Amino acid sequence: MTTHHQSDHRWIFIILLYLCSIYLPLIISRSDTAESFLQGDSFYYRAVLDSLLNDGDLSLANNVPTDPLNGQLAMGREGFVPKHPILMPLVSLPFYSLLGTPGLLLFNIFNSIILILLIFKLNCLFHSRSIAFITTILYATATLFLDYTYSYSPDVFSTVLLLGGLYFVLQKSFYAGMVLLGLSIFAKLPNAPLVFTILLFAGFMIWREHSEQDNSKEQFRHKLAVTVTAIVIFILALVPYAYTNYKLFGSPIVTGYQRTATADSAGQMLLVDHASKFNQPLLKGMYISLFDPRNGILPTNPVVIMALLGVVRLRSIKPRDKAYLILLLCLIQFVLFAKYDEWYMSHFSNRFLMTFVALSSVFTGSFLSYISQKYSFHDSLPEEVL
Repeated sequence: MTTHHQSDHRWIFIILLYLCSIYLPLIISRSDTAESFLQGDSFYYRAVLDSLLNDGDLSLANNVPTDPLNGQLAMGREGFVPKHPILMPLVSLPFYSLLGTPGLLLFNIFNSIILILLIFKLNCLFHSRSIAFITTILYATATLFLDYTYSYSPDVFSTVLLLGGLYFVLQKSFYAGMVLLGLSIFAKLPNAPLVFTILLFAGFMIWREHSEQDNSKEQFRHKLAVTVTAIVIFILALVPYAYTNYKLFGSPIVTGYQRTATADSAGQMLLVDHASKFNQPLLKGMYISLFDPRNGILPTNPVVIMALLGVVRLRSIKPRDKAYLILLLCLIQFVLFAKYDEWYMSHFSNRFLMTFVALSSVFTGSFLSYISQKYSFHDSLPEEVL
């Protein structure tokens, strides 16, 4: 165990050096102005910070220069409030307070680095460290993650929370996993079906452990205690989200997406429920999600083609139950956003499928393992480096 721990540190160090070598030139080449990395929703996440720091509230009407009925704000109990979750602005508040707008870019770079390292750690659960390393480098370079490094991205942030929670659960650190999974719903509500799937798997892991060896009452009580504690921690992790919804909209289960403020044809305010925007025909949505030249997953993330090939070898991935979970999570997010009417609302690729892309790395690793075994060059990359 100690050897693997030391080996991980060495691989992570090399990954960090590589990320610095590609992120720094990218950021320098794109930094035309201090705000050039802000795109789309990013302005409204920053508006939350401006409102908190300057006004001490979450009333955004005086913090956005655009029409408040443009579909980017919500109508709350006390006027126009954030439509988007406020967790990312809250977490990035110290960066903005100290460094201003550039601090938000630094915050996003840190998130991007953590995301890439989580891809490495997840792949280490299924593949050798050399294969996990190669897979991680490919995903850091040949996917949307490279482009979204230069951003203030809620999708990067929410993906970090979800992948972190998943990794802890797969490592049987259930309590830490519950905290991150609960917060991932706060960060992005469409994470909910993924989170509840992971929760069911966590329950399966807890109750399966030692089931064949020890069915004593003491073991039963232990499993029950772990399960109940994990559920309580998860619920507590959801409390900030529920409280925010209650303060803004009067109900813990009502979000800004359900009260999006837009204008009708007469210019009058119309409240739109975002849940009504999932109307794409499923097969058509799946096709364009994969193949659209501008936002399709395969044209903008060519490395995912290897993941599709790796899925063919699903039964050879060990541990198999965890590999099936990863595949199920990919399918849930892919099908969910294949139905989304505004699937194209990304400046590059499809940010709504960011978790799908990250998790697909496990199957890319499987394909690379097959290639390395077939052509016998696996041993050229030792587990121990340096």
